[in-house]
Amino acid sequence: MSAAVPEPIEHEAVTVSRPRPHVVLLRPAARPLGVLRIAVKRAMLEALGEAERDPEVRALVLTGEGRAFSVGSDVREFEHDADWLRRAEAVENELNDRLEASRLPVIAALNGHTLGGGLVLSLACDLRIAAESARLGVPEVKVGAFASGGGTQRLPRLIGRGRALRLLLTGRIIEAEEAAAIGLVDEVVADAALLDTALDLAAEIAAMPALAVAASKACVNAGMRDGWARGMALELEHLVSVGLSDDAIEGQRAFIEKREPNFDSGKRP
Repeated sequence: MSAAVPEPIEHEAVTVSRPRPHVVLLRPAARPLGVLRIAVKRAMLEALGEAERDPEVRALVLTGEGRAFSVGSDVREFEHDADWLRRAEAVENELNDRLEASRLPVIAALNGHTLGGGLVLSLACDLRIAAESARLGVPEVKVGAFASGGGTQRLPRLIGRGRALRLLLTGRIIEAEEAAAIGLVDEVVADAALLDTALDLAAEIAAMPALAVAASKACVNAGMRDGWARGMALELEHLVSVGLSDDAIEGQRAFIEKREPNFDSGKRP
């Protein structure tokens, strides 16, 4: 039986709703063009923490409003002070690292301009679906900066060193179809279909057993970040806990009995 869909929760700078059972939609209330002020990033961290603590939540979709997913940080907040820059960077790093390490699969629905820190934010998500009108890039070099927040690390791991450097060193902005061709996004859909496509994918993932989903994400991340040996070691760590879980037992019984499994053990990683 499907869980009831709760009413949206309003944060200071983020709207959180549950448009599908077990799926949270997180939308920063950032205008214009999805500018990510420090307060918005902190509100996103708070909303992410709430979602992670709720055992009913099994997937998360992150999207923007209007014409932009996000164009990154608010340059009007910038202070030419070393301590301020380090503190601001720490907030951005914490948000991106938490998204990447979350037990929840995170899907970025790129509804428009996805630039600078906005693109870097999407790189910390597990999957990226772009609207046809989306434009992507890291143009910081054009104003004497660079794609921090993990951008110089995640981008080459996703699309390769040469392609990443071409974007980083020129500040070039590309269309959604080119982004898909180089592996920067996983799928391009019509603008009107974007949110439903992302939510349907999140619901499909949320219907899978939570322990196995979280273990798969953790093992992939460990291998990509720390190398083959660490990824294989983590696979072994998860093998017993996932393999002996109620969901695994139910899945195997359902396969033998030729019926649909009921992955609703209530257990989470």
